[in-house]
Amino acid sequence: MNGRGSRTIVLVTLAAAALAALATAATAMAHGGGAGKGGLRGPMGGSTSALVTDAAKRLNVTRAKLVDAIEDSARSRIDQAATDGDIRKDDVADLEEDVSDNLSTAMALSQTRTVASNLGVTTAKLNDAFRAARKAAIQARIDDALEDDRIDKERADELKDELDDTELPGYKAGFFAVGAGFGPGPRGR
Repeated sequence: MNGRGSRTIVLVTLAAAALAALATAATAMAHGGGAGKGGLRGPMGGSTSALVTDAAKRLNVTRAKLVDAIEDSARSRIDQAATDGDIRKDDVADLEEDVSDNLSTAMALSQTRTVASNLGVTTAKLNDAFRAARKAAIQARIDDALEDDRIDKERADELKDELDDTELPGYKAGFFAVGAGFGPGPRGR
């Protein structure tokens, strides 16, 4: 596999996450949570960076420690792929550079169990922290929409009730799905 082949692995991973986010957003719009009358415009969460920062606080670790755990997990997965012959050893450095440069890529390539292990926590605790961070980001977006008069109090209350009834994904939701909407989506794995 050449350098393009290894980059293709990353692009396929990113494309799959984007498709999952689009499906989630479509579900949100179907339930009245998307853009338009009575809905919220844009993604209903924050950036990957903000999500990681909030999750780190909830895990009682520094943001740097959580980022290191995520990046180490992604690098381990890249190394394993090279060992297994899934990518060329020559491509490892480029992929590891991508992991260091882009937290979303690092999350997409990392594995929940190794991130949790790197932090010395259970996968359940890691997933719970990311679920809570996602919920807080969505609640903040609802509050912002209410404050900016993009939705009324009744709609804000409806969205918050729906949010309370929704099981949000844990750590491994895909980088585009950072609180992308309500409805079914991948569970943390």
